[in-house]
Amino acid sequence: MASKLLVIHSDVSAMSRLKRWVFFIFPPKLSVYLFRKFIDDNRERNNSDAVKFVIDGSNLYPTRYFFLVGRSLRFSLALGGVSLPKPYVRKLVKSLMKTRGHHSRRNYVCEQISYETLKLSPQQTSSQGWKLISLTLAGFGFIRACSVVRNHCFTEGLKEVLMGAASDRTTSLVIKGLLERRRFEEARQLIEKQSTQSNLQNSFEAYSDYLALLKQRRPQVESVGDNVKSEAEILFSELVAGKTIAIVAPGEIEKELGQEIDSHDTVIRVKFSGRSAMPNERFVGRRCDITSHNFEILALSKLNKIDSKKFVSDAPDLKLIVVKKGEFREMDGIPIKRMSNWPPTFLTTATSGTMLIFETLKYAPKSVKLYGFDFYTNPRIYNSPLLKSYKTSEYPDGGVQNDFSWHGDYFAPYSIARSHLSHDLKSDFLLVKNLYELSGLIDGTPEVLEILNLTADEYDARLEEMLGDW
Repeated sequence: MASKLLVIHSDVSAMSRLKRWVFFIFPPKLSVYLFRKFIDDNRERNNSDAVKFVIDGSNLYPTRYFFLVGRSLRFSLALGGVSLPKPYVRKLVKSLMKTRGHHSRRNYVCEQISYETLKLSPQQTSSQGWKLISLTLAGFGFIRACSVVRNHCFTEGLKEVLMGAASDRTTSLVIKGLLERRRFEEARQLIEKQSTQSNLQNSFEAYSDYLALLKQRRPQVESVGDNVKSEAEILFSELVAGKTIAIVAPGEIEKELGQEIDSHDTVIRVKFSGRSAMPNERFVGRRCDITSHNFEILALSKLNKIDSKKFVSDAPDLKLIVVKKGEFREMDGIPIKRMSNWPPTFLTTATSGTMLIFETLKYAPKSVKLYGFDFYTNPRIYNSPLLKSYKTSEYPDGGVQNDFSWHGDYFAPYSIARSHLSHDLKSDFLLVKNLYELSGLIDGTPEVLEILNLTADEYDARLEEMLGDW
């Protein structure tokens, strides 16, 4: 699963954050005018920047400056070009203030926000505007309201595409929405129609691979991929193609599955940091042939800000490290493979675990079994030894040491919800669910399959149950 390092440290420059927070001081209309005049007047980029401001505003929620959350939210929506009824925005801001001081009201407030959100019409803003609202609602824990807005985002985006008024970003969003909803023929037609658009071509291979994994016909588009394979890619293929694969997430595994995990031809672990940072091998095994890490961690290691041996120490069978991006070739003699393309999740980029599942399936394994994946329905996505490793490591500002480990913390569920601003977790769940149900390649422990067999609405309910009455 994905580290939240980017959420907590999305902008490592304190001065940059301070400059952004200056915009919270002025009325929203004036702040947007100043931002577009002196920072960036590109409306599409403004929408992306607005998410950063929502993150900054959400970071104020547990502090004594929480009263600025409403101002930051209004500015973020205005910067993203979102026009919502003022009573709805007031209701949303008041809800945040109510739950902050009285967490036991949260379930009732969630019901009210869901009810009010159902009254909104898809025509009230653009597809990209709905995307911003969706991430905002999820980031404050309003899961069911977020799902209403996800549907508005897709509906309005599809309309923009059919009218010929969609940007490249919206077109890509709609294609991924069609894939998520299993409207494969419509997705294929739109991909083929857009095949001459150079700005979208880098995504075509991911769409094609995903359709092929779901046993659907590939679109008829010209491949733009590089046929030259690196040594790391060749090694990855040798370790995966035709092999039985165990993919182990860093979550809690409470059954003694170690022997079963190690019996696979290849064992892949998400965020493996050496055996000393693993639970007892009776539960999780001891082998690790391949691991994946966020590129920021590898970059810090290359700069000697983190001990690189942390990733390879006490790991005699580690053969390969996978990273989602970055120009890395090796670390302490271990080859590094960059992911060729990312899974086509609907609203945001996928989490680390989903990326690794997709990358593995593309290389034609015999089978893949998932261990420890809870798809964020558990408030602790890291097992205790790994979390302890993070706490005692040299990550900047403590890195992820506090993430998903808030026993007794009054704002713990809020902090978990805040991670939804970076990743639309429902997109991950539905993409892996599609792969599980249609590819015939994925298996999992009973705990994993119980989640993958949930409906979309049941998954929403599970997330809200996990967040509880914060």
